[in-house]
Amino acid sequence: MFKKTSRTKNIRRKVETTDDEPTEIFIEKTVTSSKKKIKSKKALNALSFAQDDEGGDGQEFQIKKNRNLHLKLPELQDEADEKQQSNYDKEALEKLRASTPSLPASVKSNINDVNALLHEKFPSTVNAKIEGVDIPDASAIMAAKKKREQMRKGFNITESDDGFIPLENSNDDEEDRTGSRLVREEDDIADDGEAEFEKYVGDKITLSKSNAKKQEIERREGVREMIEEAEDDDNQSEDMERWEEDMMKFGGAKTQSKDFDPYSQPPNYRPAQVPEISALPTLTDVMKYLDLSTTQVADSMQHYESNLEESLKAIENSAAVDQDLKREIERGSERYNYFLELAQYVNDLGEFLDAKFPGLEKLESQAHDIISTKTEITTSRRWQNNLDDLCQFMNITANQSDEVMTDQSEQVDEFGRIKAMRNSVSARQRRKLERQQRIEKQAGLSDLEGEDAIKEQGLWTDDEMNEEYYEQKDTKLQQIQINGIDDLLADVSDEYRSLGTVKNKFEAWKLDYYDDYQKAYGSLSLPGAFEFYIRAELVSWDPFSDPLDFDSMQWHKILSEYGVSAEHEDPDVEMLNKVVEKTIINKIKTMLDTLDGASSKQMRYAAQVIEQVSYYVDTNEKAYRDLALGVYNTLEKQISQFVETIETAVPKSHLDPESTQAKHRFFWTQFKYLKTLLVWRRHLPKDQLDRLGSIILDRIISPILKPESYPADLHLQNEALLLLTHLQK
Repeated sequence: MFKKTSRTKNIRRKVETTDDEPTEIFIEKTVTSSKKKIKSKKALNALSFAQDDEGGDGQEFQIKKNRNLHLKLPELQDEADEKQQSNYDKEALEKLRASTPSLPASVKSNINDVNALLHEKFPSTVNAKIEGVDIPDASAIMAAKKKREQMRKGFNITESDDGFIPLENSNDDEEDRTGSRLVREEDDIADDGEAEFEKYVGDKITLSKSNAKKQEIERREGVREMIEEAEDDDNQSEDMERWEEDMMKFGGAKTQSKDFDPYSQPPNYRPAQVPEISALPTLTDVMKYLDLSTTQVADSMQHYESNLEESLKAIENSAAVDQDLKREIERGSERYNYFLELAQYVNDLGEFLDAKFPGLEKLESQAHDIISTKTEITTSRRWQNNLDDLCQFMNITANQSDEVMTDQSEQVDEFGRIKAMRNSVSARQRRKLERQQRIEKQAGLSDLEGEDAIKEQGLWTDDEMNEEYYEQKDTKLQQIQINGIDDLLADVSDEYRSLGTVKNKFEAWKLDYYDDYQKAYGSLSLPGAFEFYIRAELVSWDPFSDPLDFDSMQWHKILSEYGVSAEHEDPDVEMLNKVVEKTIINKIKTMLDTLDGASSKQMRYAAQVIEQVSYYVDTNEKAYRDLALGVYNTLEKQISQFVETIETAVPKSHLDPESTQAKHRFFWTQFKYLKTLLVWRRHLPKDQLDRLGSIILDRIISPILKPESYPADLHLQNEALLLLTHLQK
């Protein structure tokens, strides 16, 4: 029984054991009191539980040292109890046995069975023959655990009280031979050690010295015989040899040494197999063999023939490559000579053009002056007649470029001569009479009366010239076109004289050296070489009075055949486009000032020319947009002639019939511009046409019409609005 004191608390920690390493037990005993603490270590031979004489005021644990245990136990804190240590001696045990009450017989029988089991498991402790003491100590417990672990691992352990294995068999009791009646899983009943020894060595272990030596000698002889038999066997495998070497190492046997003989037969020598005598082949087999050989020979011949054909083809290809190289060398030489000559020709052509362009520009200027004369006369005459009509229904202020608009009579200078005034009454009467005479000559104008006659007079272009003018114009233009150009090219050789010869000189560049032509962008550079000849052909061309299709011109026929051959059937379209862009457009732009915006015929011809240009030049390109802008500026200048005059003029309040006719005639002359602008809806940008229509309606027509005062003006205003709506669609 354990007895605790109320003053201290005992802690018993878990005992940690290991089977591998030897350990030691350290007993730490601590006794504390109110005065001091004392730590001591003491080794005990047995587990003891002691009480003091006074009834157990303290508690004391004493544990025997063991190399397999580590314990730290707290002790009582009373110093007096530490000094009074007692051990279990014989007298103490006798007294303890005497004081123990006796048990019934049934209980004793059970105890005897338990003692028998303890005798079996702990023989070293329980067999101590101490009466009434059957409790094993710590070392016995550890030894039993170790034995049980070894038995689990398969080791056969014989337990003896003496601590060694006896060499001689002793006559034990029947109970000792048979063991205990109780069998547990940790008990080693089978003799596993002998089985393991027999497994690896081949025989059972014998503890007798003489029998062991005999068995060892027999085992060595058996191993040596096995080695000799293995050496005689020539068909042993490498695995067998490795197994024999391992067995020889395991058995400790050595092969008998032999003298080395270089002429002896190798141990692993295998004689060559002599083929058996075969029977003679039959005729069928021989024929089959011959057929097979013939087939192989035929295949070889066919293979050689195919190789020969490939070789011949390779030779032919080599010859063709050789010829190609020779032609390429010749072509390279010709190409070098051609471009060398072409470079010299281009330099000479450049000098020729630099010398002849000034003369050509002079001829173009003369032709332009002749053509523009009619336009200047017509526009000036129409402007003066419209100004005379405007003065009849509006009060005109002073003009910056002319004398004061007045109805006074002619003035006389200091010498008594009548001073000519363009806007005087007499001048207006004279111009009115001349205009009436021209109207009478026009068929269809003189027969009309009333408002229809006024409308036709307003829509009339009034650009007719006398026959003498047309004769002189044609004569002068013909002289410029023929005589002037011939005189300009009189000192030029034949290779620079015409467009055809120059074209032929450059044509070989495209036909013979097309790759070089494409790399050098010949289509973009050649129009500069052809420009002089195209302008010389069109020096007297009036695009707005004498329209011509581009494909009917001589230059177009010549250049459309440039580079056309069996290999290149299509003409060089890109070069034609660049010719129109660089040469024709510039020619049209220089002739825009000869365009009469009030002439329906000229405006229609001009629109046709611009449409032909659109066939060669895209409408989004800069050259075309510049041309359209030039047309717009020309029309705006002609339409805006009376804008400033009307803005500063004041309408008259009461108009007589003649003034009303003059106002209506002036309206129809401005209405004519809206009508002629309709042909430009496909060629001019919409915003430009809208601006021109706004100038005519808002700044010229609307200020002169008074629908609230004159009901006839409302009809005229509706006519103008309707036409403007068609123009802006």
